[in-house]
Amino acid sequence: MVSQLQLILLISSLIVSISASHCYMASPRMNGRVRDITYLGVSNGRMIVAYRGMGRVYFKGHNLKEFGDTNWMQQDRKYGNRECQYAEFPLISFPAQVQIIAVTTPHTCADRPAVENWSFVEIGPDGSPIRQHFGNNRST
Repeated sequence: MVSQLQLILLISSLIVSISASHCYMASPRMNGRVRDITYLGVSNGRMIVAYRGMGRVYFKGHNLKEFGDTNWMQQDRKYGNRECQYAEFPLISFPAQVQIIAVTTPHTCADRPAVENWSFVEIGPDGSPIRQHFGNNRST
């Protein structure tokens, strides 16, 4: 038979467990630090970058402002629902080598990391990715 104290301890541990993991039950699209940065190519005259996490991405060394004229539902219809966010940027001249940097927004599920993730991309003359390398500047 379970004592009243054991029952209280069990319920409190469940509550702590659920509240600690509620961030992981949310969609990966908006969960945690920005990661999995992937340059997809060009569509409708825009460069498309997919990523997971809460925050933004930008092209290092390029003064490109992200288009903000579509919401996530429209982007999922255009590019597919990959459980990620999409960022759309104006075109640059191709071929090019670019570095895409993450900027994580601090929130309850994740602090801003000391080292952000990045993706180095070699882009071909038609705007399609030739090579991509992912990293986070940590020396391991």
